[in-house]
This record gives sequence, C-alpha cells and structure tokens, in this order.
Amino acid sequence: MSENAIGKYTGTGIASAMPFKHKLVDVKQGDLPKLKRSKPGCAAVLGDLAAAMPVHGDEARIHPDFYAEIVETQELLQAIRAQRPEADKLAEVLRESEAFYEDKLEGLLSRLAKIVLDTAKDENKPGLLATFESTIQYRGLYANRSAATRRKNQENTATPTPEPTSEG
Repeated sequence: MSENAIGKYTGTGIASAMPFKHKLVDVKQGDLPKLKRSKPGCAAVLGDLAAAMPVHGDEARIHPDFYAEIVETQELLQAIRAQRPEADKLAEVLRESEAFYEDKLEGLLSRLAKIVLDTAKDENKPGLLATFESTIQYRGLYANRSAATRRKNQENTATPTPEPTSEG
C-alpha cells in the first residue's frame, strides 16, 4: 500500500457517552428497523410545545411530568447526536488502522521468514529452519493453499466428464 493511500487521523480520538451512559440501550439484533424515527417537522413541533406548555399545558390536562419526559428525551437525543460524528469517524479509523497494522505485521513476518530462509541457505545453517519453523510455515500458509487449489482445479479440468448417453 502506498503512503499516499493513508493519512493521519486528525480527530480528537475522544467520543464520550459517559454523561448519559446509564441511558444507553443495546437493541436486539434485527429490531432496529422496528423502531419509529423522527419525522420531518419534529423540531418545529418541539418548539411549538415549548411555547404552548407553560401557558396551556394545564388547560389541555397534560401532566408536567409527561412534558418533562419529552424535554429530557429530546435533550438526551441531542447529546447522543453531538457525539455521533466523532464516534463514527473514530470507529472507522479504528477499523482502518487495524487493517493497516495487520497488513504491516503480515509483511514484516513474511520478510523475517524470507531472511531466515535466505540465511539458512546462504550460510548452510539448517538448524535455523527448525528454530523458525512456525514463522516459515505461517508465511507460506496462503501460498500452500493456493497451490493446492490450483492443483485440484487442474485435475478437475484434466479429467473430462463422460457425456451422458441417451438410450431410447
């Protein structure tokens, strides 16, 4: 991978849900689409309620605790939404960093195995092969699987399948 394909992460690296951690929920897999989401105009409705409730809430027989729950839920939503951009970016960067450093580790292990193989051959030190056997086998793991698959595919194409005959 070229150095031009990666960039340094410039975010804060901090997304904190601590102030509302006790309110977070983990929805059962597959149930998220069942939840209702805000419709267009929700913010306007909340603004209208903020103006109407102090003056007409009692008249409409809306208990103050009920409206307080609406306000609290909206504030919680705002706090969650404020953390989402950094949290989403941080999750993306963590996934990409994991893949990048995993790729780097694979390359380093491969280079190390090649150095051992070259040294053992060039300096006639077969004992090194036994010492680093697991690393050498690890390096060739996918190559060995690919070779086996190629051999199997070649065998399958080399033996033609008999044509079905129809007797009638």
